[in-house]
Amino acid sequence: MIKRCNQGHWYDGNTNKTCPVCKLESEKLSIRLNDLEEDDKTISITEVDLSLGEELGAIIGNSINNLTQPPEASVSEDGDKTISFGFFGVTAMQPVTGWLVCLTGDERGKDFRLHSGKNFIGRSTSMDVMLVDDKTIARDKHGSVVYDPKGNTFYVSAEGGNTVYLNQEIIHAPEKLAEGDEITIGETVLRFVPFCKEDMKWEKE
Repeated sequence: MIKRCNQGHWYDGNTNKTCPVCKLESEKLSIRLNDLEEDDKTISITEVDLSLGEELGAIIGNSINNLTQPPEASVSEDGDKTISFGFFGVTAMQPVTGWLVCLTGDERGKDFRLHSGKNFIGRSTSMDVMLVDDKTIARDKHGSVVYDPKGNTFYVSAEGGNTVYLNQEIIHAPEKLAEGDEITIGETVLRFVPFCKEDMKWEKE
């Protein structure tokens, strides 16, 4: 069955679970059981060895049946998920480190969980912070908020040459975040609320 990926490439879905062109271009890393102590990585769930099915099914909140369906039934245009292998190990739920609370627009009042490492912001459903209704925001990786577990600190960055404001000032490099800071991306304003701070830090088990 012929399919078309997010980037417009055509490929045979019966032969490939994911677009082979995108796979070569994206420098995705394969997962092996003895690699679980490495730093956080963003991977495609369709590239994971099915032997990890139970753990990965819990991580993405879907049953293992979704991983074992035929390629044409299990692959979608927005099939990428962010799964953490690193500081907190492999868990069904990444420990929350803070939140971004939307103050404006159609997403007003909605909160977005932050986890350790990079939290990408964009309109795509594969983003950690999904702002799907603001068309002035890039689909993939407009910006990011990073939590550094060693320093117990947060930073906001613009990604891919996009424009991000911190407290109404444009940022040109990663900027440290403080409680109550406001991040403006496109026409959306997000307020930063940390959970991990001076008196709270997740310890590595």
